[in-house]
Amino acid sequence: MTADDKQYLLDSLDGIDGLTDFNVVDVLTSPEAVAAYINDVISAGNADLMKQAIKNVLQAKGVAKIAEQSGLTREGVYKALRPASKPQWDTIRSLLAGLGLEVRVVAIGAEGTGQALAA
Repeated sequence: MTADDKQYLLDSLDGIDGLTDFNVVDVLTSPEAVAAYINDVISAGNADLMKQAIKNVLQAKGVAKIAEQSGLTREGVYKALRPASKPQWDTIRSLLAGLGLEVRVVAIGAEGTGQALAA
């Protein structure tokens, strides 16, 4: 889908009664909401989407605050999450830890069975 196609779809939504603007940042108000959001994005398997999701959470929580809690500089966070970047695992893990999150590995088909192991 081209940028023009996306804009056409957005423009076609204008004027629909009851349709309101949605910004994911507005609903990332609890640790549980953040964890659910990040888990959904991880399951999509798209690194660029993951970087954007982390940016969204950082916007909701405050970049400077999370950078400090992650042991990173604000500039380092922006550099790691820019579109062309390929951040190191330690950087992503540090950012997630700064958000109060951790990554777990679960056997396929074992979700919800308590079979998770910390990564």
